Amino acid sequence: MGLSASQAKLLSITARLSDNELRSQTITSAKMALANQTTAASKEYIDALNSTELIYTTYDLDGNKSYVDLTGAQLSTYAPLKNQYGLINNKGQILVSELDGKNYTDSANINEFLEKYGIEAIDTGETQIIENPEYEKAYGEWQEKYEDWKSQKPDPTEEKYWTESSSTDSELYNIFKEASESCFNNALNGGSGCYLHVLAHMIDLKTDGNYGNPILYPITKTTTTGSTITIDAFQISGSAIHGSTLSSGINASEGMVPVSDAIRDGWKGQTVYAAEHPSENLDLATATEAEKLISDYYLQEALANGTTPTEVQQLLSNYCYTYDGAGNITGIEQKTLYQKCIDLYYAVENSGTLGIDYNTTLIDMIKTFQEDMSLAFTEKIFNQDLYDEDLNKWKSEEPIMEDIPATIEEKIYEYNDKDKAQWYVNLWHRMNGPSDEKDGTKTDTTIDVSEENGEIIVTTTDTTGPRWDVLEDGLMNSAEWLQYALETGQITLERVNYANPTEEGTGLEDAEWASIIYTNALDISEQTNEAAITKAEAEYQAKTKDIEAKDKQYDNMLKLLDTEHSALQTEYDSVKSVISKNLERTLKMYSA
Repeated sequence: MGLSASQAKLLSITARLSDNELRSQTITSAKMALANQTTAASKEYIDALNSTELIYTTYDLDGNKSYVDLTGAQLSTYAPLKNQYGLINNKGQILVSELDGKNYTDSANINEFLEKYGIEAIDTGETQIIENPEYEKAYGEWQEKYEDWKSQKPDPTEEKYWTESSSTDSELYNIFKEASESCFNNALNGGSGCYLHVLAHMIDLKTDGNYGNPILYPITKTTTTGSTITIDAFQISGSAIHGSTLSSGINASEGMVPVSDAIRDGWKGQTVYAAEHPSENLDLATATEAEKLISDYYLQEALANGTTPTEVQQLLSNYCYTYDGAGNITGIEQKTLYQKCIDLYYAVENSGTLGIDYNTTLIDMIKTFQEDMSLAFTEKIFNQDLYDEDLNKWKSEEPIMEDIPATIEEKIYEYNDKDKAQWYVNLWHRMNGPSDEKDGTKTDTTIDVSEENGEIIVTTTDTTGPRWDVLEDGLMNSAEWLQYALETGQITLERVNYANPTEEGTGLEDAEWASIIYTNALDISEQTNEAAITKAEAEYQAKTKDIEAKDKQYDNMLKLLDTEHSALQTEYDSVKSVISKNLERTLKMYSA
């Protein structure tokens, strides 16, 4: 029985110790939460110290300065010696008070509107012509659209309006092809000298009617590499070309004269160049040696490595180096087709000496040259119908200037209070537009550009709406709302600027509304928000005292728990010792 009672007591003490530890942990967590509350309270207080409010500077009739909270009402309510401001929303509308909105709604014209503010208008019977501000604005918008439209005029040099004519449309190429066919075929079958006949006819035919006259030959020409070729009369008279007749019925050599003239002297006022074969278009894995040679591949390679291309590489390329006066290479350009004929003539005639394999490289070169001749006399054809279609579509999209008069006639009135009258004249025209009769709408133009089936579609939408909107009096008188709206960009400011502030006037021409950033307005400033700081300080002190009181209470609770924990631990050790001794005596009794 003694052993069981002691064990029960030990379990009870253990449970109390666990409960004690749990309560200590809970209180410790609560103390940590108090630390977070202290940090939050400090932040609120610091934020208040950094807070500012917008202040508006006003003057009385004696010029004495005073400061008030910035509100919409302060900005829009008339007083002498004040700058006139308007609150502008994101739609470009001026926000007016409920009273100003009602006065405008109840007025048919400007004079009725002024009467609502106690301003008497006296018609002098005179008028004046003034510039219409609506015209200036509309003209600026139209001019911007017009310049953009003008820049989009179809350009007749655009590639889409031009197509290359087929080689079958070229009279000179067809003469060359028919006249050279026999010699070309012989060259492909191993008769290297046969293609010299073709090139001789291309290089220089004498046009005295005797195309093989020995008196006129030999002819000498210089290659790109400085070597010389000599063409004698037999290269002309002994050729299959000389002995054949074209389908037109004339001698083939005679038919080749305009081909030779075009290559040597130009065609349609333009120099005829060798065909373009830039090396960047080469697939080096599959390109033949001939394809590499006619391109600028070897010339570019030598230029990059600071070496000199071989004679064969220079002769057979459709490109050549350019040099400055000191003989230094300055770049690479296409050869003329005339020079290409001279260089190829030398390569064919001296293929054995130059080490050119006739049956592969040279035959491929001759084939390529024959094909390139189809490009020499092709020309671009202008698609007039497509251009006219685009041009007419462009003309139909010309922006039209709104039908707004550049000037308007304004009656001249005299008022019992000119300064106040000018204020509300300004407000009327901002809400209504330039007319003295009610017309409180404005038109906004939206341009949407889209693409449909590859065609650009421009849609213009005109939206008509009021130039003004009412801001409820609660917000109109709220300094906090206005500061937030200005700082977040929901509201912007416009200020009335006067054309000549030193002269009196009460007309539309005397003033204009202009956008201004509120931080640039000299009568709007920032100051420390003392009320917010005072309130925040009081709240901070109260929160701090409450937190300190709770913290002290938690400390006392922890001390009590600590004392209780020590007592329980002592009792726990004592009971445990009793159990141990009882157990020892019991074991001895049974062992005896």
